[in-house]
Amino acid sequence: MAFSRELIRQEKHDLHFVSSGPTLHTDLLAGAKVISRMEIAYAGIETVGSAPNIRRRVEEGRLLIEDYTNLAMAMRLYGGALGVPFMPIKSILGSDLETKTTFRSAKEKLALVECPFTRELVCLVPSINPDFGVIQAQRVDTEGNVQIDDAPASDVDGLKASDVKIVLAEEIVSPAVIRRDPKKTAVPGLMVDYIVHAPWGAWPTAMYNCYDYDHEHIKYYANKCETEEGWEQYKREWVDIGEEALMEKIAQKMKTLKARKGLGY
Repeated sequence: MAFSRELIRQEKHDLHFVSSGPTLHTDLLAGAKVISRMEIAYAGIETVGSAPNIRRRVEEGRLLIEDYTNLAMAMRLYGGALGVPFMPIKSILGSDLETKTTFRSAKEKLALVECPFTRELVCLVPSINPDFGVIQAQRVDTEGNVQIDDAPASDVDGLKASDVKIVLAEEIVSPAVIRRDPKKTAVPGLMVDYIVHAPWGAWPTAMYNCYDYDHEHIKYYANKCETEEGWEQYKREWVDIGEEALMEKIAQKMKTLKARKGLGY
């Protein structure tokens, strides 16, 4: 969320966005017209419904979306992390995703082939190597070693697959802290290019063991952004002001959202 807000402040435009199942931050980027193309499996606001800015930009023709399944996108990122050109799956077989495309040609999107071992039909999806990969994690040490307390989903593979790897973290710690529980280290520091100290950087979404979702604000956002005028007002009040001013604005709410260590909520 913090990285997306900063992209908006810097007035970035026409980016090509890739993810498995992005939520609120993608709607921010769509609202500000930072992204013009997406390859995704899902984009919405969990617990609330559809993403209003994404829907509006698609209807306007300002945002093109190439659809895949969640597994397909996860495997494409995994393939990119492994350094192989494609990955085999079955979840697309028999669906409209076999033939329907938006900005990719049918040959670029996937390939249906016969397995040389079993002779069964499989779908090959192209691996992805994004220019930039960005994640928010619980902690990173000064050498770039990243630790994630909860399920990493496809975040780790997406980061490893990217040419430039950027990690935002709730806290930056010493290498000694990482060594105390090395099994939580998801990405080694030798792979990471940039680390950013960004406490509460996932707000108003959650960070396990750090803070809970701000459901009240997320609902407010979704309702506000039903109109273009509402989005512009939200942007002025909650994005353009900068992260420091934003943190001051939610200081009281932080007390109720902060998690109890070990419980995760």
